[in-house]
Amino acid sequence: MGLDEIAKGVVVALGPTPAGLADKLGFGEHGFATFAELTDLLVHNDAIVVVAAYPIVVRALATTLSSKETDPAVVAIDEGARFVTVLAGAHHGGEQLARLVAHHLEATPVITTASSVYGTVALDQLPRVHFARIPAKLQAKINHGNGITLLNPTELVLPDAIAGLAREGNDPLKIVISDRICDGNLGDLQSTLPTLTLGVGCSSDATAADIKELIATTLTSAGLDSSAIDRVGTIDRRLEHPALVGLHLELTGFTADQLDAVKTANPSSVVHEAVGTHSVAEAAALLAGGEGASLIIEKVKTDRVTLAVVRRRRLRGSLSVVGLGPGSLDLLTPRALGALRSAQFIVGFSRYLELIEPVIERGQMLRPYPIGQEIERVGESIALASRGNHVALVTSGDPAVYAMAQLVIERLTEDLTLRIIPGVTAAYAASSSVGAIVGHDHAMISLSDLLTPWNAIEARIEAAARADFVIAFYNPRSTQRTWQLEKALAIIAQYRQQSTPVLVAARVERMGASITVTNLAEIDLETIDMETIVIVGATTTAANHGYLYTPRGYQGTS
Repeated sequence: MGLDEIAKGVVVALGPTPAGLADKLGFGEHGFATFAELTDLLVHNDAIVVVAAYPIVVRALATTLSSKETDPAVVAIDEGARFVTVLAGAHHGGEQLARLVAHHLEATPVITTASSVYGTVALDQLPRVHFARIPAKLQAKINHGNGITLLNPTELVLPDAIAGLAREGNDPLKIVISDRICDGNLGDLQSTLPTLTLGVGCSSDATAADIKELIATTLTSAGLDSSAIDRVGTIDRRLEHPALVGLHLELTGFTADQLDAVKTANPSSVVHEAVGTHSVAEAAALLAGGEGASLIIEKVKTDRVTLAVVRRRRLRGSLSVVGLGPGSLDLLTPRALGALRSAQFIVGFSRYLELIEPVIERGQMLRPYPIGQEIERVGESIALASRGNHVALVTSGDPAVYAMAQLVIERLTEDLTLRIIPGVTAAYAASSSVGAIVGHDHAMISLSDLLTPWNAIEARIEAAARADFVIAFYNPRSTQRTWQLEKALAIIAQYRQQSTPVLVAARVERMGASITVTNLAEIDLETIDMETIVIVGATTTAANHGYLYTPRGYQGTS
């Protein structure tokens, strides 16, 4: 379990809780707790941050912990808020939680797991790899420098992060990577990767139990490990079928025409007459498996279910283009956090990687880039994902707002899973800092003419100003581009009063943030740079009790 999987967390203290900490973590809050309340909270939460003398926390843990596999993430803060220590659930989100809490409190994280102390790989933290059980003595061997030999009997093309586990050393630990159960006898420890794709067809009255039983018996008889299942393919008309949804596996649907175009081992005229394709299970398995997939179990069937299995030699990679928001970690969405944590490689502008340093896991590989080089960043991200890795390409704000999502889609050629994960934009974060200046119709315009001709930008400013949009200017001014913002404001001034409110927000939600409310007449252009967003109000934008807003015209009722 990691931070993205924590369903319920709480900050608890025997005295007052640290101001604002629970809000930043998205946790509940319980101050001035009794010992009995502390033990109850330990039982009913996935993650607990405790502010108390450590012996008190240890006594409470002694009555509540049961096993390493189910322990919650427990982090303790001394009453001076100097140290943040992981006491339980280190590999269930505890390490990451401690770093995050320490970041918010400007304290020192204390993490004492052996793999952390020695800087070695923690097997139970490896993404996409499943171990049925990891004996403590084997992890101890890794921690103390023993070598690692990877045995790959099915000749998979291993993702970079997995292949990189191999290392020289005395008495090497032999890790088998295979979806065949019997291959575990070849080494000290067996792991599985998601190499198997299922194709499933079913009747309208089939149940999840019917499908699960056929999967279990088929894989068992073939000596295959069910933990290696990646996804399920089927005909699109069955995607919402409760029996398939009840498998709780990723589902991919294909039309009858797509399925019928696939050459299969066991075509059926009866199936074709019923659903318009000669094969569902085999064809869906091959299509869902993708390029290079091979059929290893031909169609088997019961009265209500058909099943086929394919194996991929190269894992399907994924690329998540992740919006980090304006910079504050508590504005990082849970979905973005999950994508970051599951990534084996994180690619991005070096300053963006520094912003998320507290949530980066040990063992994740970073690919920092200087400012610019957007094409190079996208190219490396796609290349890494195409080799079967999970990759996160990070951007500030939202990835589709003057960021990287468009470029990724333009250059995407590989068979990989692409996710665009939205983030809080600079315009919206800036607006919220003073109220709701973008509360009505608004436009976002970049003043950078490096990729867009100035005459096109000018036409858009003119149109937005004439239509009385609130206008948010991105990339307003740089050392090379000094005149564009002045020209833009001059165009707007033809349609707005000089007293029109203007918000100038620099480094929103980051260290050194600066928020200034001014107007068209008094704006100081010399204070504005590429880390600033400028929002010009509409003719209706107003202030109330110190907050800016652009009204939509709501009327009260009586």
